[in-house]
Amino acid sequence: MIDPLVASMIAYFGITILIAWWYGRGAGAGYVEFTLAGKNLGLVPFTMTYFATFVGGGLTMGIAQKAFVDGISAQWYAMTQGIAWMSISLVIGYLYAFDVVSVPELLGRVFGSSTKYFAALATVIGQIALTAGQTIGMATIIATVTTIPLDVAFWMSTLVFVGITAWGGMNSVAWADTLHGIIIIVGMAAAIPAALANTGGVGAVAAGVPQGHTDWLGVGIVQIATWYLLYITVAGAQQHLLQRTWSAKDAGTARRGVFLAGLVISGYGILTATAGLIAYAEGAGVDSSMAFAWTLQNTIHPVLGGVLLAAAVGAVMSGADSMLLAGATTFVNDIYVPWSGGMENVSQTHLVRVTRLVILVFGIGAAAIALSGVEIVVIDNLGMGVMSVLFAGVVALFWRHTDRRAGFPGLLVGGAVFVVWRFVLGEPEFFGEGAVEAAVPGTLAALLTIAVLSYAWDGETFTVEEIQRAATRDMNRFTQRDLRTSDGDTDAPSADD
Repeated sequence: MIDPLVASMIAYFGITILIAWWYGRGAGAGYVEFTLAGKNLGLVPFTMTYFATFVGGGLTMGIAQKAFVDGISAQWYAMTQGIAWMSISLVIGYLYAFDVVSVPELLGRVFGSSTKYFAALATVIGQIALTAGQTIGMATIIATVTTIPLDVAFWMSTLVFVGITAWGGMNSVAWADTLHGIIIIVGMAAAIPAALANTGGVGAVAAGVPQGHTDWLGVGIVQIATWYLLYITVAGAQQHLLQRTWSAKDAGTARRGVFLAGLVISGYGILTATAGLIAYAEGAGVDSSMAFAWTLQNTIHPVLGGVLLAAAVGAVMSGADSMLLAGATTFVNDIYVPWSGGMENVSQTHLVRVTRLVILVFGIGAAAIALSGVEIVVIDNLGMGVMSVLFAGVVALFWRHTDRRAGFPGLLVGGAVFVVWRFVLGEPEFFGEGAVEAAVPGTLAALLTIAVLSYAWDGETFTVEEIQRAATRDMNRFTQRDLRTSDGDTDAPSADD
């Protein structure tokens, strides 16, 4: 007889594939349809895909592991992210108004091609590294709670998330994320209180962990503050989140969805951190990396545990497919299209085909990197950090004195400061209250450089409105025309037709 836990996981993934297939039909009708879901995501799928994109390995298994080692204060890793998202929702409408597909495209419109290529390279490297990191997380959970060998679980999960992304683009990804998000929110809200009750309650768990594990500020005020600032830069400049912002059907949906996702994720870390504490108190020497899986396997009903473990794998998949789509979109939009002579020389159907091909290449490549033993964390930190520094360029868009020539040197300085702070200084601690994330001084250095150069040069400035008008004009020309490419393809009807 098949194990109920395994059966529930199999059923869950079958449903995931069906949902992704259903909502991905017709995604090839146009480039904007494929990369931005036709700019038509409603509040529920938008909120859930925004939430699920970051609730994968780090915010689920990662926080549980950190809480196992360091205590309940690990939940601030999620709560600061949620507070940052709620903060950024106040200005998300201004970012939505830029009718673009990618962050490098936006920055390139203001600061020129050098800035665009710098941003594109950082984004592609960062997104591939993030994708590679997620692939191992999926396979590890599957192999640990089933009899499936690790290498089989690895390629099975990789083919699923790569296939979903290549098939339906943002539509498939967003609606699969919706399933993962709803299940894991509702399931965790039910499972963790049940796990606490089944292990003797809060008092019993607290008595079974070291005294410092119950200190809610154990990670330090400096660490909490810099996590918050880090996630402001992530939400305001990184492709996998802004690509979702531009996929919303209107600015109000984007604003409300980002706020709701932040509200939910603010409390989510408390649940996953509690799972880590339960594993410490009751797990009798379980490895910290398996804290989350141990709690679900051993303290609640196996069917609920199986569904939640499947949802946890699905949440990791949400991060992987989101970052894979973001990397592929950036490569095609900001490297391939300029190399091809610009949007006027390519058709929508051609771009969809190329994007699907790049998704396959990047997805298999990320999996190969993950299996190679390369130190993914270093690549991940470099890519994520430089992507965060791009936030300085986004902020500079809204300062009326910004000189167009100041963007590229500003981002170069910010990137250099990030590298030195992270890899040379090792993100030093301050006052024993935690380390300052390298993205914070990197972004501040970039902003200061842009400001100083803009005052020194006093050259060509711009207005936000003119950038928005130009982007909208170019997007309308592209989506409404019917061009033939050199290989004889014609554009499919645009998403607005």
